[in-house]
Amino acid sequence: MCASGEEYDAVLSFWDPLKADPKSYGEIVLQRLFETKPDSQKLFPKFTALSKEQLQNNPDLQAHGGIVVCKLTEFMQGGGRDKKTLKDLAESHAKQHKIPRIYFQIISDVIFEVVVEKIEGFGTDAQTALKNVLKTFQTQMGEFYDELGFDDK
Repeated sequence: MCASGEEYDAVLSFWDPLKADPKSYGEIVLQRLFETKPDSQKLFPKFTALSKEQLQNNPDLQAHGGIVVCKLTEFMQGGGRDKKTLKDLAESHAKQHKIPRIYFQIISDVIFEVVVEKIEGFGTDAQTALKNVLKTFQTQMGEFYDELGFDDK
């Protein structure tokens, strides 16, 4: 299943706060990821040994979180058609970082929770659209993982 153009538009109509402050929202997403899925922290060598307190206002965590939000924003602005961005992302995450594909679902769930919690007026239709956009992102990343021969199943 692919998200429709209308769904990308619906999500982007609420996305401005994230686009305007990707580091802050990205930090929230990564902190929430580490809280809800503690094993995920070890996938980030720079943050593995840091406590929750050390991660707060950590410039490296903010920078990485900002990249997460910016790449997702690029994906959405391209309506899911920008294959180069995703292919590059899949290549670095599969080959260099060795991130199991399940983590794209996990972080998508966290992103969904954070957006619904932090963005005012993000109603049911927009929530459904965001779920579909994130599912499309996960599916496409999985397809690139398959192309790369990255077997983490």
